[in-house]
Amino acid sequence: MSREPQDKPGLQPERTALSWERSTIGLLAIGAVLLLRQTGTLAVGRTLLATAAMLLALLVLGLGHRRRWRTSTIHVVAGKNIVPDARTEVLLIGWAVAGFATATLVLLLML
Repeated sequence: MSREPQDKPGLQPERTALSWERSTIGLLAIGAVLLLRQTGTLAVGRTLLATAAMLLALLVLGLGHRRRWRTSTIHVVAGKNIVPDARTEVLLIGWAVAGFATATLVLLLML
């Protein structure tokens, strides 16, 4: 009698939570880098972008906690574990980061 290897039940949600936290830390680091040089005519623009990065990091953190809560209750259908998809969270964060990157690029081109 052989058993098929199975993942431990807590590893996928744990890896997912770590990736959301890693994204939050990355956005906070971007905001800090924008604040390193606060002189010149574009200091207000850098401050606004750093604030936007911080708010975006809070959004990612909140959506990560929401995702962790949603994946903590795995539904079993026909003997298979069904985890809700992250389409809403991924689309929201993807568009927000794309907008932030565009604003950063516009600020850099103004230099």
